[in-house]
Amino acid sequence: MTQMPRVRYSLVLLAVLINMVCYTDRVCIAVAGPEMRKAFDFSQAQMGLVFSIFSLSYFLGQTPWGMAADRYGARVLVSLAVAGWSVFTVFTAYAWSFLSLMGIRFTFGALEAALSPSVASAFTRWIPLSERSTAFGAFAGGGRLGGAITPPIAGFILLHYGWRTPFVAFGLMGLFGAIAWYYWFRDRPEDHPAMTPAELGRIRAELPVVQAGASMKAPWRQILSSTRLWCLLAAAFGSTFLWQFYITWFPTYLRENRGMSLAQAGYYASIPFLLGVCSTWVGGALTDVIGRRTDDRTARTVIGLVSLISAALLMSAGVWCKEAGLAALLMGCAAGAVDLYLGAAWASAIDIGGTSGGAVAGMMNAASNCAGFVSPALMGWVLQSSGDWNFVLFLGVGTTCVSAVLWLFVNPRQAQFRKPAMAGEP
Repeated sequence: MTQMPRVRYSLVLLAVLINMVCYTDRVCIAVAGPEMRKAFDFSQAQMGLVFSIFSLSYFLGQTPWGMAADRYGARVLVSLAVAGWSVFTVFTAYAWSFLSLMGIRFTFGALEAALSPSVASAFTRWIPLSERSTAFGAFAGGGRLGGAITPPIAGFILLHYGWRTPFVAFGLMGLFGAIAWYYWFRDRPEDHPAMTPAELGRIRAELPVVQAGASMKAPWRQILSSTRLWCLLAAAFGSTFLWQFYITWFPTYLRENRGMSLAQAGYYASIPFLLGVCSTWVGGALTDVIGRRTDDRTARTVIGLVSLISAALLMSAGVWCKEAGLAALLMGCAAGAVDLYLGAAWASAIDIGGTSGGAVAGMMNAASNCAGFVSPALMGWVLQSSGDWNFVLFLGVGTTCVSAVLWLFVNPRQAQFRKPAMAGEP
């Protein structure tokens, strides 16, 4: 008799697909940015604020959404969030002024903020420890795949139907994701209609604390005093400061600084995300493979160092490269290098948080998106005042190097770490 596919794998796949939708909605504005700036007569500083306002609300929403998912579950929360941000993606097409666009993008970001910490909370209940880096790598890869396919698709639609149409098309697509998540996901593995006793036993074997479902409060004093946590947050901020360039200003940089056409910029702007698909999947799986041969913390440390140091070197080479196509490729490779450590980063967050893994993952993503808010706005201000792209890009290289150093303290090597983490374990 043929066994049903493992349910936890199908849920990871569904999360991957929804993250694809998330990133198509998010990246669309980067492609439409130059045309929107002309249509509204925005300055570069104003356009930088439009890019950044998303990250401000996204940053503010991370930890509250994660705490809500830890307490109430991710089924209803994710479904409503996906439906809500899809509606506001469509609303972007109907913005009529700077203030209306700022309000729409702020609300859009606040709703999208629910996805990652809620999925992290769900994975603490569904994914065994030895599979988590792989699962998070796949989840992050879904976002990168969405980002990779968006520039050429959005560019094609924009050329033929105007800058407003891509927002409507991508926004409507998200409503199907909301329905699919609510239909297939369950907050507890034992409640899923396709769950088998064998798979439930496999899940529970490594998650006894989470699956016990005790309503104990998270010891926030212990969590917030953890050196591991603060190093993780700082590393997330530093690495995202550079990476946010790709999701906001990169198409504009290629057109205005490197002299590329819209079609060329759309092609090269998809490279960071396309490489990110491979990097997140390979990085997550490789972390778990190394972890099974050594230990989880050593594996995460090695992958993180290779990732961040490689990113700094590749971005530096891209900035100094004179040939436009090769420069864009090197910069795209730098983005792919950063993505190599994402599976390890998310696994580290829920390791630190234990039964409050969703909240701590939200804190990490909040730190990332604090950089996401600062980076595009600062770039816009520098461009308007000096026109110097290299200054901010090399600042991003510097923050990435600092992140590499801090990463050494996120997963200090201890005894074999195969047991489930208790909430607030330092």
